[in-house]
Amino acid sequence: MSRIESDSFGFETAAAASASPEEWNRALSYLRKYAENSLAYLALEPDKEWLFSENPEGMVSFARSGHTIVVCGDPICAAESFPKILAMLRSFSAAERKHLVFLMTNETHIPEYQAEGLGCFKCGEEAVFDVQTWSMQGGRCAKVRSSCHTAMNYGLTVHEYRPQSKRDENIEHQFHEITDAWLEEKHTARLQFAVGSLMLERQCDKRYFYAVDPDGVIQGINVLNPYLGGKGWIVDIMRRREGCPHGVMELLFHDIMETLKKEGIQEASLGVAPFFNTEAEDHPCLIEKAEHYIYENMNYIYGFKPLYVAKNKFNPKWKNTYVVCYPKHMSFWMEEAAFAVLDSRGFSDYVHAYLEMRRVQHEKKCLDKNGEQGE
Repeated sequence: MSRIESDSFGFETAAAASASPEEWNRALSYLRKYAENSLAYLALEPDKEWLFSENPEGMVSFARSGHTIVVCGDPICAAESFPKILAMLRSFSAAERKHLVFLMTNETHIPEYQAEGLGCFKCGEEAVFDVQTWSMQGGRCAKVRSSCHTAMNYGLTVHEYRPQSKRDENIEHQFHEITDAWLEEKHTARLQFAVGSLMLERQCDKRYFYAVDPDGVIQGINVLNPYLGGKGWIVDIMRRREGCPHGVMELLFHDIMETLKKEGIQEASLGVAPFFNTEAEDHPCLIEKAEHYIYENMNYIYGFKPLYVAKNKFNPKWKNTYVVCYPKHMSFWMEEAAFAVLDSRGFSDYVHAYLEMRRVQHEKKCLDKNGEQGE
């Protein structure tokens, strides 16, 4: 760890991928005390760097891309320390001659970002649940209820895997098997930065739930990260085996919510639906209009609409999330930096996927035209 000497800011730097046990435990300590944003625990992923502050106590998790520092969620600190940590971060970025972009920040901190001179743009909505009142009963969850019963009729049961107590090679092999097959179906590389990994090798407070059939074959997995001091949990990873019985994800979610309810947990999240409802603002800006266009027209690259539909069927409450930047007017290069850190192959992966999408659309159009002429 290296100390940055400056009168205007005082951070200590570290990197998740090479963190010492002391640095790792310090990060875990801050997360356990101050994680408010549901993305906070992604700070432990190997693509993150850390800025630790001792006075006031807190940390920032980020990645560098070109001339931009991209922050995951909000600074991790006590509410009363937020303005000072933010001002320190502004000073740090200025000393580094870097722009700042915060991805998927909470709406509650928008006034503080604006007071520091940052620009704020809606980037989607997060699906959240009151664990103690959520139920599958009622018309809005009818499809979830039906799917859950179907999975139960197949003989599927849900269990929690606790690697910190006892490792199981067979279970972990199936986890990786499902993940590898899922990645092969993607039109882009594995998303990172705002999505976690299994991280079975290190102590990180994750919880692992899986649905298994009577033959011992795991058909689906959900991995949860804590926030709000463990009073909230986000389903960070949802993956199912190809050809699995219908209703695997619904059964997993139902049993996870029942478990959390018994434990007295307050809130759960299914994460953000990117670019959803960004034109709903009174006066959407150009960036928000562009996000809406991507949501409507670029689902080949990433299933934005299907992702929203998959979350919405569980009847969540939707909470606004924002992208925040400095300078306050986001440039193309700042947008490119944000996309670059989200994809394990960088921004070019989206370009290739977009070109492939246009090729497929063109071929379909030609086939349709030829079909009409044949008639």
